[in-house]
Amino acid sequence: MGATKRDISGVFAGGLQTPGRVSSLSPNGITFQTPQYLPQWTEVGVLMRLPGAGRQAHRPVDCRGVVVQCAKRAAGEGFEVSLLFLDLPKRAAARLATGARTAAPTSLSIVR
Repeated sequence: MGATKRDISGVFAGGLQTPGRVSSLSPNGITFQTPQYLPQWTEVGVLMRLPGAGRQAHRPVDCRGVVVQCAKRAAGEGFEVSLLFLDLPKRAAARLATGARTAAPTSLSIVR
């Protein structure tokens, strides 16, 4: 994707392990709270585990995303980040489309 830029701010030096509360999750993207500012249009790696049963619960979802919005929260500290998935695997997209999106990921990591 040509519109994204590589992050050189150092924000992701150790990764953003388990950002705050996830407020939205769909096959298109995710919105979550984080204490750190993430520059808009930054491409990031996303590693998450979705709620589920059987083998699906143990298989992490690994994809890329781009930060489309990072806004200071009106109440409280931190930022609200909207991230658009760029290459979410088809199986994960199907799981999210059929109801897994009603629950937050059991783990979420954002890396450069």
